[in-house]
Amino acid sequence: MPLDEYQSANRDNWNDRVPIHLNSDEYAVQKFIDDPKHISEVVQFDLDRNELGDVAGKSLLHLQCHIGHDTLSWARQGAEVTGVDFSEPAIEACKNLSAKSSTPGEFVVADVYDSPNVLPDRQFDIVYTGVGAICWLPDIKRWAKVVAGFLKPGGTFYILEGHPMMWAVSDEDHGDKIVLDWPYFESAGPQGYEETTTYAGAGTIEHTKQYNFTHGLGETINALIQAGLVIDFVHEHKVVHWQANPTMVPAGNGLWKMPDGKEDFLPLMHSIKAHKPE
Repeated sequence: MPLDEYQSANRDNWNDRVPIHLNSDEYAVQKFIDDPKHISEVVQFDLDRNELGDVAGKSLLHLQCHIGHDTLSWARQGAEVTGVDFSEPAIEACKNLSAKSSTPGEFVVADVYDSPNVLPDRQFDIVYTGVGAICWLPDIKRWAKVVAGFLKPGGTFYILEGHPMMWAVSDEDHGDKIVLDWPYFESAGPQGYEETTTYAGAGTIEHTKQYNFTHGLGETINALIQAGLVIDFVHEHKVVHWQANPTMVPAGNGLWKMPDGKEDFLPLMHSIKAHKPE
C-alpha cells in the first residue's frame, strides 16, 4: 500500500534517524549486545510497575518497533516477539541486533495500517506499542482496529506513550509558565515541522520534514473500545523518558519530571491495558 505524503515524509525522516540512534548512548546498542541481561529503560519502566505482566511463553507483536531495542527486551523476558516498522533500515537494524545479541525475534517491514496484509491471518497473545509511536499516525480509530485484529481472543493490548497533554505543551523555555503550543485533538490534522537533529545521538538528518498527529486521551480510549476491546486500566504518570520541557528535572532511572512543587500540574505519560473478549 503506497504511503501518503505525510507518512512518506515521516518514513524518510526515520530512515535517517536509524544510524544516528544505533550509535547513541540513549539506545546503548552495544551494551545490549554485550550484556544478555540488559533491557531498555522503557521496558524496565513497565516491569518495575508490573504494567504488562508476565510475558514468558507468549507471542508479542510490537507495532512501530523502530530498531528493536524494546522488542528484543521483551524477548529477554521470555516473549516470542515480532516487530513491525515502516522503515527498511530500522528493520535491518532489528535483525542485526537480534543476531548479534543472540536474542530471537521476527521482524518485518510494514506500515501499521498495511501490517494486516503483510502478516495475514496472524494473531498474538499481546500487541504492544511503545513511547513516541502513535503521534506519527493520522487515524487513531483505524490503528485501534489493526490492534484488535491482531489480538487472539483473550489477548492483551498494552501501550506506554507520551501523554497528549504533555505533547501539547511548548518545548521552549517560558520560565515557570506552562504554555500550550500544539493542539490536543486529532481533528487538528497534521502538524508539520522541520528538524535537522533527533532526540538520541549526534548526527544530521537529511530529510528534515516531519508530521505529527495529535490524539486526545479520550479519543484513544474510545477508539480501542469501539474496536471491541475492554479497558483494564488507564494510568497517568508524572515522569517521562526525556526532558520534554526545559523546566523538567531528573527523576532517577533515566526519567524526568516537572520541577519540585509542580509534579501534580501536568501528566507526562499514560499507559493503557486492554483485552479482547474470549
